[in-house]
Amino acid sequence: MAKYNIKNNNSIDKNYSLGFLPQRNDKNYWYFDTSSRANLSNFKISSENRRIVNKTQEFSYTIQPLSTFEYNLDIQKNIHQWINQLGWEFPISSVKRIFSDHIFNYIYTWKDQNNQTVAYSLCYFSPHISHIAYIFYNPTVNHKDLPIRLVLQTVIDSYEKKLQYCYLGRFSIETGYYKRNMPGFEFFQDNNWIKYDK
Repeated sequence: MAKYNIKNNNSIDKNYSLGFLPQRNDKNYWYFDTSSRANLSNFKISSENRRIVNKTQEFSYTIQPLSTFEYNLDIQKNIHQWINQLGWEFPISSVKRIFSDHIFNYIYTWKDQNNQTVAYSLCYFSPHISHIAYIFYNPTVNHKDLPIRLVLQTVIDSYEKKLQYCYLGRFSIETGYYKRNMPGFEFFQDNNWIKYDK
């Protein structure tokens, strides 16, 4: 689907409801793509969700306001190394932007059994919705179900906070296809939110 940038006076929550996603390099611009979300009124943990949680019990996490998180050069270097090793196209200037000057206001920090940080996920939380926007993780956990757990945990926490929706970003067969297994999964198509038909 074609993407384009818009700058408007809608509220952040309204933009999400219309299927827009925030552009990573400018918090005032949004783009249109096949957005997805968990409708938390239809929240139900599946056997696959439980398997992901059970397989990642060795990892722990904390969540804190991004304003209290100390983003420093060491963290930046770690994330930069992770991105390069994973082969992602994500400039370090964009990483700095989303950590320091964007709409995202909470961060999850994940650690392994040795208390080593292995992942971060940046989120937007309002009184009504959430959005797990960006995840960064050590390539050593790439095949240990943790990347999926990062998303699933945000959905679970959003449900427990009694939010309406947890937005999940882009969705297609090529991008984020695993998201279809999230509780209450929907995607935006033809100006409507559609329940995914497995």
